[in-house]
Amino acid sequence: MSGSTPSTPRRTSDRPEHPWLPAKLRVSGIYTRDRQVWVTDAKTGARRRQSAKCYDVRFRVDGHAFRYGFDRKGWAEDFALQLQHDFAKGLHFDLDARRFVAIVPAQEPTVSTPTLVEHCRDYFAGQWHRWDPATRRNAQGALALACLYVLRAEAPPLDGKERALADAYLRRAVLMVPPPDELSPAEVEWSAWFDKWSPPLDEITDIDLCGFLDRYRSEALDGTRRQLKPTSVQRTRAVVRAAFTSARKRRLISWDPFEAVPGENLRDEDKVDPDLVMDPQEIRKLAKACAKSDPRYRAYVLVQGFCGLRPGEATDLRRRDFDLTGPQPTVTVGGSRSEVQARYFSEGEQRRRPLKGRGAKARRSVPVPAELVPVLKAHLKAHVKRGPDAYVFTTPTGARLNSSNFFRDVWKKARETVFTEASPLSQVRRQDLRHSAITLWLNAGVPLKTAQSWSGHKTLAVLLDTYLGVMKGDEVVARARVQAALQGGVSSV
Repeated sequence: MSGSTPSTPRRTSDRPEHPWLPAKLRVSGIYTRDRQVWVTDAKTGARRRQSAKCYDVRFRVDGHAFRYGFDRKGWAEDFALQLQHDFAKGLHFDLDARRFVAIVPAQEPTVSTPTLVEHCRDYFAGQWHRWDPATRRNAQGALALACLYVLRAEAPPLDGKERALADAYLRRAVLMVPPPDELSPAEVEWSAWFDKWSPPLDEITDIDLCGFLDRYRSEALDGTRRQLKPTSVQRTRAVVRAAFTSARKRRLISWDPFEAVPGENLRDEDKVDPDLVMDPQEIRKLAKACAKSDPRYRAYVLVQGFCGLRPGEATDLRRRDFDLTGPQPTVTVGGSRSEVQARYFSEGEQRRRPLKGRGAKARRSVPVPAELVPVLKAHLKAHVKRGPDAYVFTTPTGARLNSSNFFRDVWKKARETVFTEASPLSQVRRQDLRHSAITLWLNAGVPLKTAQSWSGHKTLAVLLDTYLGVMKGDEVVARARVQAALQGGVSSV
């Protein structure tokens, strides 16, 4: 079950029977409780009861107590915040609905359902302060595509160039906080075009949304054919569905059409691809090929491939993060720096990002293999400025590395040099350097908790689920133990 679970309030004689303008509102908070729900096993079809958490928002209006339950904590937080906003706006409180409502005079016409573009604009603006800059950028792209592909049936088709112009208009003038002070003549024309052809929310069906996802999966913005991975489609789907969930919660629509849209088949999509795992010799060749662009890039690739760092973590390393003089050389990772464009940042927001899934002060130390120590020492001496805060890996001009530029100018050329076009490794990514290092640790027999500490995975379960398909050492040991047990059983008869 999803959505909210309202609890029936106890009626007393002093409670108003009709919406009234309250004088006081007090939100006590969000309380967690367990409840029993029926679930169906996807494989066997068997039904069973299991415990599920429910999040109750408890509040009082003019002394009258109410409770509203939600399956997700985020929904409960949104509801509690909405209560306070609606009370501040001076809305009336509806006893039966247990929420604030706007009392519209009978002589005033009812407000029509907003179009998809209007709702996406309002939803994006409302979520801006809750999202980080990278999420804002990704959500902007997903919502812009939905507005482009979900149109009225009689809307004229757009060619690739027109779609690119319309996408730019949506990103700059509609899905941006704050919006521009004024529109260009071309943007005014696009505004009128979407006012005419963007459908009302209550006219959008699951068939429209399935068509949008199919088109996004198989066709680029310029009209060229492609085939996106299910994980990429799922990320866009999640953003657009959240917008429709918000519309349903706000009662802009009576039914969420996404409930009838099948999800993506993500089987094994979140696991490491064995074909993209490199052995140490292949990593060394790739580092050597990158060094042809500039010698400093050799250490940059090796520290990711041998220490299991994420690309952003390696890019943000400073001189103080390396300890290469002790008996156990280490590199300490403390986070990364967002490369999202400045327009996605609110005033005062920092580009510094903590470790994934951790607090702002979290750190993790990773051992540096003996082979890498002299390489790093030579790199620090030849290419890194003095001072503990100096970036360790920079461009030949001394600027901070940019991921997109490095991929285009260095990485892509290097992998074309090392791997043949027929090899799966011809599509290897920088993230696969990290996968290769962690796979090496696990197959070398590093204890699981130690590997988790080095890799930075939040839980051991995440580490195992991600790398189970590339762990081979345990299977060899297990087969040997089974064989030994069988031989022992025969000899004892």
